Amino acid sequence: MSLLRPKKSRGRRPSRRRRNQHLLEVTATAETTRRRRNQKILLHAGEAAVLAGLVAFAWIGIQALLDSQVYGNPKYGVRVVEVDTDGVMTREEALARTGIREGLNIFSLDLGSAQRALASIPEVKDARVERILPDTVTITMEGRRAAAWVAPRDNGADPSAMDTACLVDTEGVMMKPEGFSAPRTRLPVIYGVPTEQWRPGERIDMPELHAALELLTRAAERNNPEVTLRAADVSKGWCIQAWGDPQTRFTFGLRDLPAQLDRLQLIMLHVSQTSRKIATANLIPERNTPVTFVDDPPPAAPVPEVVKRKARP
Repeated sequence: MSLLRPKKSRGRRPSRRRRNQHLLEVTATAETTRRRRNQKILLHAGEAAVLAGLVAFAWIGIQALLDSQVYGNPKYGVRVVEVDTDGVMTREEALARTGIREGLNIFSLDLGSAQRALASIPEVKDARVERILPDTVTITMEGRRAAAWVAPRDNGADPSAMDTACLVDTEGVMMKPEGFSAPRTRLPVIYGVPTEQWRPGERIDMPELHAALELLTRAAERNNPEVTLRAADVSKGWCIQAWGDPQTRFTFGLRDLPAQLDRLQLIMLHVSQTSRKIATANLIPERNTPVTFVDDPPPAAPVPEVVKRKARP
């Protein structure tokens, strides 16, 4: 019977031992790696906590130092507030707008916010708020200068009495009529501007309006002879009809205004040598400028051919 039994392999036990030993080594290595990783995590967490504590301690120290030496120091209390409003508003109104007053700490003031509050006023072109250590704040404003009235249409009324009329500066920025000490009745007026489409403080986006403003400005600089333009109409869009006398109308194009004013001055110089008065002049053509005069008779109507034949003997 013993001869028929299979012989047991003697090499299996050493193989199992080696596998068990390998598993133990792998397990020990994984445990060691895990332990080292946890130690590194704890170490980094501890370093971060210490660093955060140092930062918090430094921040508290800096805040305490600032409170005692800067914000709480009576040396930096505002004692002088210099205000130059350029006639746009009063000193009290400027201080109320910015929130700046004497006694406040000069470093606690939000100068940017104060400057934006002033710049938002339509009549203010530029505003600057500055601190001068240790106790002075300066507020400086540059007001917009009204250049002309604008109105939707010419109804014969004084623009200062029209509800739809507004003021604009040379940049075309709309402003309210209130608050201007300059004589407004002397300002020219530009008709054909739908003022209801814009609000005070906005720039009117109309090329013909900006051309009319340029025309009025350049005309005021002309002399020998003087070019007097008190009103303009831009309702047509492609041209400007301007006048200084109710009986006279000058037509200008939107471009090359200096050359058109040169032609007008030549015509005025020639007419000044006579007793005639210009009624209309179209300055757009570069040559052969069409001109009519106040005393010119209206052009005769063409005689019908039938009447001409009956008039023959």
